[in-house]
Amino acid sequence: MAITADDVRGAEFPDSGFGRRGYAKHEVDALLDRVVRTLSDEDDLTAAEVHHVQFGRPPIGKRGYDEKHVDDFLDKVEDTLLTRTGVTRGAHEVPAARETSPAVTDAAVAEAADTRPADTEMPQRAERS
Repeated sequence: MAITADDVRGAEFPDSGFGRRGYAKHEVDALLDRVVRTLSDEDDLTAAEVHHVQFGRPPIGKRGYDEKHVDDFLDKVEDTLLTRTGVTRGAHEVPAARETSPAVTDAAVAEAADTRPADTEMPQRAERS
């Protein structure tokens, strides 16, 4: 289900649990303001920005928003922003490492290791009589 600007305006998060600091409330609230503006076509926040956002911690002795609740809500926001652009969820993920690429094969690597010019070959030892 798509998140609306009204859903974001009405979002409430519990404080982090005892002994946990959680996310800085003012940073989460600032992001949610951008989400509201984006859903109202007044800003251009992307799903990738939401996906990669990092929040600071509140001052020592203060509790922020519970991380799990904020993360779950932002997952829904991310899905909504993706749907608005027509991009699939995997479009902004980091690709697999180069070693897993089908373009790199063990045979090509082995062949490259065995080829060296004739003038760089190691000299042979002379046999003793």
